[in-house]
Amino acid sequence: MAGSMVQLNRSPGQPWGFRLQGGKDYGQALQVKKVQPGTPAAGSLLPGDTILSIGGTNARQLTHMQAHQLIKSAPTTLQLTLTRAQSTDFSNIKPKGPVKFSPWKQN
Repeated sequence: MAGSMVQLNRSPGQPWGFRLQGGKDYGQALQVKKVQPGTPAAGSLLPGDTILSIGGTNARQLTHMQAHQLIKSAPTTLQLTLTRAQSTDFSNIKPKGPVKFSPWKQN
């Protein structure tokens, strides 16, 4: 299984700090939906990362709830294998042609 291995560490009872989307029951790969700043996941996971395995278990075979339970039940260390999300930096995109509307322009 190709991908990057990420290991998250937390204190007992501390949340991992990320939300999942997808799963076998949704017909979609498991992905990181959101990462909370200041949590164990911050700096290691990005929204859009695809989770290939959770603690050695193939994530392609997991329903959303099964994946959620595996992650939640990990004591203080969580190993994930993932493929990194593509960059979503759109700051360099500029419109072409005339601006058709402006929220600041009043009639």
